[in-house]
Amino acid sequence: MDVDVIQTLVSSLGFPITMVGACGLFIWKMYQAQLNDKERLYTELGKANAANEKFAEIISTYTVKLESIESKVDKIQDKVGA
Repeated sequence: MDVDVIQTLVSSLGFPITMVGACGLFIWKMYQAQLNDKERLYTELGKANAANEKFAEIISTYTVKLESIESKVDKIQDKVGA
């Protein structure tokens, strides 16, 4: 804002009313910035959830493969030990 506009507002409305308006404008701008930040965080959270789901699928696949390998090793151990 221009200094002349502020001086005009203070002289016509008074200092307290002008400051209340300025504080209200500041709060509104901060609220809008907070909403934008929240939207970006939700987007990133969605990406992280998708990545975690993929990792869970991979871990599940490897768990099944590991169990298969363990059973084969147990069979080999039984043959060698017997």
